Amino acid sequence: MGRAQTVLPRGLVADRTFWRILLEYPFLRYAIVLFPIPVAILVWPHLALPISGAPLLMFLLVLYVEGNVLSVPTAARRRALIDAAEADRGLDLLAVRARAALTRIAAGRGMAAGRLTLVIEQSPMAAMPPLTLASLRDEAGTILPLSATEAADIRGILDPAPGPGRLDARLLHRINLSRAETLRAFALDAAAIPAHARLAAMARARQASGNEASGNGASRV
Repeated sequence: MGRAQTVLPRGLVADRTFWRILLEYPFLRYAIVLFPIPVAILVWPHLALPISGAPLLMFLLVLYVEGNVLSVPTAARRRALIDAAEADRGLDLLAVRARAALTRIAAGRGMAAGRLTLVIEQSPMAAMPPLTLASLRDEAGTILPLSATEAADIRGILDPAPGPGRLDARLLHRINLSRAETLRAFALDAAAIPAHARLAAMARARQASGNEASGNGASRV
């Protein structure tokens, strides 16, 4: 998450995610918090010297916002964010969905050996919409490129659809804040991929190639 500023959405400034990512820059957050101080200097210029000469006040203001507004300061308040049993159910569901997605991805890649790791990390800022980064890594920790199907599989882990099995980014954010943990990692050994998952991957690949062939034929006609 510390390198989130290097991840940019395709829509750039037209995408809300772009502005949310900017808030991961501490300097920008500090500038927003301290913005009232230059405004006060402009409104009351006769107080410019004492206001600008109060670095302790600026430090305390930033410390308060970072520690009490953007974060959950105490363990009691973190526990109050969500019921412990609901949090456990959410983490269990997350693990099941992550393993299912990893199995489909590994089977689709035809992996016979090695390990895939799915890393899901969220920003620890409590007062902001959750920013979630997901990456697929190999045994060396290298981030792997994803196909459109694989990206959809990973997005489907945090499904916003309502219902008893609901687990979206906001719910995971509350769980992570309550546990003071922002990173979840799930690993899958290729040797653990069941045969039926490999057969299903072969069927999907055959269907995709068939659809592509029929589409090319239709375009030629």
